Amino acid sequence: MPQFNLKGFDSVFDATLNNELQDNIVEFFDWTLLRKGNYFNTTLGETSPNGFDYSQLRLSSDKRYTSGTAWEGFRENWVWQSGVDYSPAPIVGDDNVYPGISGVYVDSTFRSIDSIGTYAHYVDYYHGTVVFDNPLPTGSKVQAEHSYKWINVVYANEVPWIRDIQYRTYDMDSEFLGTTKGKWDQPADVKFQLPAIAIEIVPRRSFKGYQLGGGQWVYTDVLFHCIAENENTRNKLVDIVSLQNDKTIYKFDSNSVVASGDAPIDYRGVPASGALRYPDLVNGHFGGGVRLINASVQGMDMINSNIYAGIVKFTTEVIDESI
Repeated sequence: MPQFNLKGFDSVFDATLNNELQDNIVEFFDWTLLRKGNYFNTTLGETSPNGFDYSQLRLSSDKRYTSGTAWEGFRENWVWQSGVDYSPAPIVGDDNVYPGISGVYVDSTFRSIDSIGTYAHYVDYYHGTVVFDNPLPTGSKVQAEHSYKWINVVYANEVPWIRDIQYRTYDMDSEFLGTTKGKWDQPADVKFQLPAIAIEIVPRRSFKGYQLGGGQWVYTDVLFHCIAENENTRNKLVDIVSLQNDKTIYKFDSNSVVASGDAPIDYRGVPASGALRYPDLVNGHFGGGVRLINASVQGMDMINSNIYAGIVKFTTEVIDESI
């Protein structure tokens, strides 16, 4: 009897291997870099060398928000994950219902994350933005104690030729609090902050038989674009990535995560109640191992005086018993 079926997936709506690899590699590096101290803590009133308040948020001019509702930090990609075993720990609260920071200050008065009414708000951790349900007066002073990630681990569709690079984000200036001009005055989701590791699945794949009766080894190439504003940091990123040669990482099953409703972050960039970190996703929705092999550095370039880039290529090795 002929078999009228495609193998390797159950539904055209399922996540398949390319996307699973990319999702898991991004989450693996994001989490394990946190455990190595990949963040800076911003305390209330902490000042830059120029005397500007790192904890103060700027009024967003993003037209998708009602004026006075969205307030942005000087750096994106805030930390929401607790349980990071590095000292000092990231600034996150201990309320499992609201993972991440415990609230914000409005005109020097603390407003907790579970506030209702006038000061009800949520935090978009991807973009480092606090969004209030109701607009605040545009002259308000909004501050947040928070931690932001230094190295941004992103998908390749977020690399600089798609988005605008925002240089020297640590050099806060008088334009930061303005809403009509300057490098700060653009929507958070079109800015690209460095340093970054951008992960790309490339169109090269090979197979090898795994066992009698079915299953195959699947080999897929992955590029790590290491991008920084100076040579020293670029070199550090290339080392961090390439030294993982012959490392086996464990992945979560994306389809199981979605089906169970355990996705940790919603469309707004807000962690779900009891949001699962990367190791929790792997433990709860185990999807097998991925071995990183054949690491090679393919380029170390100075794109211009502000961008230094390097590319590390890996081949990923997985076993797929369904093919």
